[in-house]
Amino acid sequence: MQSNSPFTNFLSRPLATILIAFLAVFFAAYAHAAQASAMQGKVVYVDDGDTVVLLTAANEQVKIRLASIDAPESSHTNKERGRIGQPFSDNAKRYLEQLVKGQTVDAQCHDVDRYSRHVCTLTVGRVEVNREMVRAGWAWANTASGGRYLRDAGLPQLQAQAQGARQGLWAGSNPVPPWEWRRQCWESGNCPQ
Repeated sequence: MQSNSPFTNFLSRPLATILIAFLAVFFAAYAHAAQASAMQGKVVYVDDGDTVVLLTAANEQVKIRLASIDAPESSHTNKERGRIGQPFSDNAKRYLEQLVKGQTVDAQCHDVDRYSRHVCTLTVGRVEVNREMVRAGWAWANTASGGRYLRDAGLPQLQAQAQGARQGLWAGSNPVPPWEWRRQCWESGNCPQ
């Protein structure tokens, strides 16, 4: 038995299929755009080599994770559980402090991570801070999980240049990417000496 309802007839038409597909794409794009935002504020605290706290004009403190990069892990995270920091983590933090602490920055935010941090690209003056951290050798281009977190396709090239020049952490012997450090050292307890 065939239904002759107006709704069934509408759905069977090619135009309806196109309209439904358009609406699905529109709402998916809208949901993504809802995560994206821009903000400006003064950096009042640098937590580590890829995380800062921004004070906005509304006097709101916002924790920001720098997008597309991963700096050496600091021991500040869960010290009580024996999670030791990586070599060069203090250097990376100090370099980021030199770039942004006390400065007004523009933040182009792409997402909010599982720790409720805004994931952003920071700019101070004409310097894109995320790129500068990689160029100077104090952070990796975040290619973890097959590049899922890498929004800036130019970062691996900057990393290769820093590595070739033995800048920053690349002056050390056999640096371990933070995503491997977390798995190898923190999760498995097999920390490199």
